[in-house]
Amino acid sequence: MPMNSEASRHDLGGLFLIEDVAASQVFTREDLSAAQQMFGRVAEDFMRTEVLPHEQQIHDKDWALTRKLLLRAGELDLLSVDIPQAYGGLGLDKVSSAYVGEKIGIMPSFAGSLGAHTTIGTLPIVYFGTEEQKARYLPRLASGEWVGAYALTEPESGSDALSARSKAKRSADGSHYILNGQKMWITNGGFADVFTIFAKVDGQKFTAFIVEREMGVVSGREEPKLGLDGSSTTALMLDNVRVPVGNVLGEVGQGHKVAFNILNLGRLKLGTRNIGGAKQALSRATRYAVERHQFGRAIAEFGMIKQKLGEMAVRCYVGDATVYRTLGDVDRALEAVDDKDSGRVLKTIEGFAVECSINKVWTSEALAFVVDEALQVYGGYGYSKEFPAERAYRDARITRIYEGTNEINRLIIPTRLLKNEGLAHLFSTERAPRKPARQSASPHADKTLFSAERDLLARAKQLVTITLGRARKVYGNTLANEQEVLGHIADIAIDVYVLESAILRTEKLVMVRGEQASSVAIDITRVYTSDAADRIEHSAKQIVAALSESSDSRSLFDEVQQLTRHTTLNTSQLAGASQIRS
Repeated sequence: MPMNSEASRHDLGGLFLIEDVAASQVFTREDLSAAQQMFGRVAEDFMRTEVLPHEQQIHDKDWALTRKLLLRAGELDLLSVDIPQAYGGLGLDKVSSAYVGEKIGIMPSFAGSLGAHTTIGTLPIVYFGTEEQKARYLPRLASGEWVGAYALTEPESGSDALSARSKAKRSADGSHYILNGQKMWITNGGFADVFTIFAKVDGQKFTAFIVEREMGVVSGREEPKLGLDGSSTTALMLDNVRVPVGNVLGEVGQGHKVAFNILNLGRLKLGTRNIGGAKQALSRATRYAVERHQFGRAIAEFGMIKQKLGEMAVRCYVGDATVYRTLGDVDRALEAVDDKDSGRVLKTIEGFAVECSINKVWTSEALAFVVDEALQVYGGYGYSKEFPAERAYRDARITRIYEGTNEINRLIIPTRLLKNEGLAHLFSTERAPRKPARQSASPHADKTLFSAERDLLARAKQLVTITLGRARKVYGNTLANEQEVLGHIADIAIDVYVLESAILRTEKLVMVRGEQASSVAIDITRVYTSDAADRIEHSAKQIVAALSESSDSRSLFDEVQQLTRHTTLNTSQLAGASQIRS
């Protein structure tokens, strides 16, 4: 496929469906530079020595302490990673930013406060602010002097953000907009100083505004929540809040560009925090299983516990492979873009919207699995607030809701694929059926190591294009209403991307360390492949059943059968053995 430049290649998005990627081309966790690791250690040391000792106070909603710790984070440059150097920041790459986020994530409540400040609280101004707005706000946000927040959701508009009812009316003298309305579920809402608030100018033009608390923003009560007790979440009341016209962020009527681009950026970096939380839960559960004895043995020696720990380890390894691959690809694409051209930077990142949604869905659901199994390893103690498993379980639940629910993100995946003109030929039902092509092993990799896994991967990629193309043909303009079918197609696409990421990471490890030293990673990859094959087959059958009334359903059934065949692996044995060896 001819492309004009590296950047334009990535504008298409979803290229993983058509590209045969070499392991040497992907970024993995093992590729973190010494500088990136050092900065990560700064973040981890800060959390362990200055934040975790005050964990109970933070959970008791001591917002003065939270602000003090955010100021300290600012002194350590942990708030300025994504802010350009011209405005007091470091202007680092996305990998560095996400790696810091992973280290901060060892305490989810504080990570929620800091993460909301550095991403959705700051990045709207970074990418959409005027020079004057950047000069006024970014240095203060970088230092922690001011805390940022993002106010999009309303009582009657959650996922349907554009149905917001908050209104903005120009003042008689033309100098201000008068904002009225209410926002809900605002992280840092109880103590933030500056907000990105969305309202409709004249009740119609959806617009973003930079609003300072002193302009009249009033916070509601702290919401009683299931988890993240130490993160402020409130409503905001806007009662004739006067905002200078110079505080319009972006253009009047273009607020959707601010809202959706910033959410996409949040999804890009959320994956490392999710997997960081999963690894902490795994570490704690493993330690407990070794120390806890029943029937005269450590419970870590029992088969079912070994299987649980092994399945948790599989998700942590595979999750790392997926998130760092995406981050590396985004950074590589951004190298071809002038970092001062915010529009082009956002357009480049938008080209990875499918991959960002995949990361958000998969890592949040992997985290949910891990914290649930961790609690089970603790047994009755897992249900006690005196042990860490129950808080991790509660804190993790929100990750499947914020930054766009997993249901919304599942719909984004096939929808974006279909809108991509560069991939249109893949979804044509007029093309002649072709035998699934084997994916070649990465250059310098053992060509027999993952031959079966790569064969399955190639067939699964075809399955995405065939089922999505057939669904579009059957449903036409009403396809958007067939959410169950789109959800199953999304699930196949998710497993395709994640499976390929795991294979590539392990192939790269083998190239560097050799097969013997990479035996755990090899087993993990094979376990994930086998489990993914079962999920892919299930989703494909559900799609076929939904399309069974179409005239060519028999041929679709035959194609799906061919594409989903696989040999079942003894994953229980491999998963348990992998955890023991790791």
